Amino acid sequence: MPVPDFSNSPLIDKEQFEMLVSTGEDDAVSLINELLGLFVAEADPKFLDMRKAASELDRYKFNRLAHALAGASANLGCLRLSQVCRAYEHGAKADLTMDELVAGALAIEALYRISVEAMQAEIAKIGK
Repeated sequence: MPVPDFSNSPLIDKEQFEMLVSTGEDDAVSLINELLGLFVAEADPKFLDMRKAASELDRYKFNRLAHALAGASANLGCLRLSQVCRAYEHGAKADLTMDELVAGALAIEALYRISVEAMQAEIAKIGK
């Protein structure tokens, strides 16, 4: 089961981001920075666990970690990251090999870093 290619999906879901901006009103930058900080604090430790689960072919643990990252990234508006996490979440339950899961864990982590940078750039735009 190959994982779909989401490279044409936007990194940031503009609609979700705008919803966060409107929720924060006058203090949108602070609110979104706080949410991003919480996301990073929660996500960073998961990558080591995800790589370990993949290398041990622990499908259940990999699935749970991918599920958690998919939901958190969707709530923040990191669209492509959420889509990739969902694909690997389902792939972990299906027939992805250990090598495919390890590659997925590395791809998710790399996309996470890019997504955080993209979110920071979006925050900087509203801070001006």
